Amino acid sequence: MQRIFQVLFVIILLGLVGCNRSADAVAPEPVPPTAVLPAPTDTLAIPTEPATVPVPPTDTVAPTDTAPPPTEPPSPVPPSPTFIAEPTDASDLSINAPDVTLYPVPDIYSGDKVTFQVLPHVPESIPVTDVVAVILVDGVEVARGPLDRRNWNGQAEGVYEWAWDTANLTGDYQVEVRLDPEDLIQAGDEDSLNNSTVLTTTVKIVAGQVARMAAAATWETTSINCCDVHVVSNTAAARDLPTLLPMLESAVQTAADRLGEQPSRKLQVYFIDRVLGQGGFAGTDMVVSYVDRRYAGGGLYELLVHEAIHIIDQQFAPRRISFLAEGLAVWASGGHYKTEDLTERSAALLQLGRYIPLAQLVNDFYPVQHEIGYLEAAGFVTFLIERGGWTTFKNFYTDVVADDGPTLADALDVNLQRYYGASLAALESEWLAALQSRPPRPEAVEDLATTIRYYDVARRYQELYDPTAFFLNAWLPHPTEVRQFGNPADLTRRPKTDLNITLEVMLAVADTAMRATDYGRANVLLDSVENILDNNGEIIDPMATSYYKIVQAAQEYGYELHDVDLKGTSARATATQAPSIRLTNLVMEQRGPVWVILSH
Repeated sequence: MQRIFQVLFVIILLGLVGCNRSADAVAPEPVPPTAVLPAPTDTLAIPTEPATVPVPPTDTVAPTDTAPPPTEPPSPVPPSPTFIAEPTDASDLSINAPDVTLYPVPDIYSGDKVTFQVLPHVPESIPVTDVVAVILVDGVEVARGPLDRRNWNGQAEGVYEWAWDTANLTGDYQVEVRLDPEDLIQAGDEDSLNNSTVLTTTVKIVAGQVARMAAAATWETTSINCCDVHVVSNTAAARDLPTLLPMLESAVQTAADRLGEQPSRKLQVYFIDRVLGQGGFAGTDMVVSYVDRRYAGGGLYELLVHEAIHIIDQQFAPRRISFLAEGLAVWASGGHYKTEDLTERSAALLQLGRYIPLAQLVNDFYPVQHEIGYLEAAGFVTFLIERGGWTTFKNFYTDVVADDGPTLADALDVNLQRYYGASLAALESEWLAALQSRPPRPEAVEDLATTIRYYDVARRYQELYDPTAFFLNAWLPHPTEVRQFGNPADLTRRPKTDLNITLEVMLAVADTAMRATDYGRANVLLDSVENILDNNGEIIDPMATSYYKIVQAAQEYGYELHDVDLKGTSARATATQAPSIRLTNLVMEQRGPVWVILSH
């Protein structure tokens, strides 16, 4: 089945950040005796996860079962196979194996309904929807249709949802993708020999405790006053519903009060066990990442308000432009990642020299650095509301549509003159003068600089080790259709190698330090993460080595770590131990070159 992404592109707006920390830990399942790890080597070479997904661009993984501890050190993991893209001619239609992603990621299990995401090279001279793609599995056609759109990254994209049913299938299969199979495109496709690519994917048998749990996962729905809430069984959200439901009710009411507009219907809210993009998105429904290892950081309440704003504001402004929509959502939430003074934060951005001229930002909103774009939009919205009041802004917001000018900035300018009596350039100058007259506190500047760096590092991690979560290229399926036609794994399965867990834990700890205003510690952790990313997954420095060894020590006894408080040779960690989804606390200690679990 193919999705029509042009519609989804208009209505889906990326949210703020990842989810909040889960509820307090409770008693664990029984655990084997103290786990002891072999001594580390000086340098640990950690390869990437084998996958049928493409190698992520330069710019820009299945869990294991509980098992008895090994008696010998684990063998080194062999290097992962990668696709090597053939050189492409920028003026020629073409496709390579890395341009094709199969979902769910990173592994396909027998019984999954596979979605194909195709990201070929399409010259600007060729309309994307003129390009037809055909997908064959072992020579049998499973999908055919035009590409959908250019995504936020400007990349041509086609998504063919739930096209291949793997029920009762196992083993290796050859996947072929052909572009323009009838050779209808001539200009811009001089070399038809590079219009197809072939890759091999493996359909795995559902074996082992964790895999069987995932295969048996089902959707569960709970209704409250504001919303129908959908979660996948045996996930963090399913466990924490008693906490999430009243928080969601309050957040939706906060959004309604800020807009002066009550929801016209119950909101459909999906809590997913997977970080996608910034942690949430909303169109007709709301999708919120809620995971125990919250490496995308930020506050859950602000995120819920933000996404609720995106749904409610469509009742009076169905055609609002992205710059204003995101700015309003941050303003209404009281901040981007936490409650914060948006005017001072905008002044801090100016002092850091990271300000982007508004016309440029409005015309190309999503590809710019996320924190800067959202903050500037929110700062300017705050300025307009304080200048003319809420009623004037709401009327203005409702009237601004893309058709009002040749560019989005022109459309904004026309309506600013109508409602505020001044051009975009004049109002921007007035706003900047006000910001310059109010120097920010040094700690506000340091907080913003660390925040921008934190999310840059987190996105780089996604590009390299969880590429289908990266917001510019992520597949953001309509959740109701996933529930009806797809797999729960589309919104829950994710990479879980020891390296993934280590990097995500370190990012989460950096976020905790940053929110506690310990910017020095946050930046030391970010230095360590960047060191790993810069060295192809090699763990070199002592801090990263400790985190990695702690993750391994826990993993030997089936524990998946979500948070680690590391202090010298001792650590306290929060973990789950399959098949239970209950959180437990571990006390760990370094004894010589090894880490041991002391209590649980």
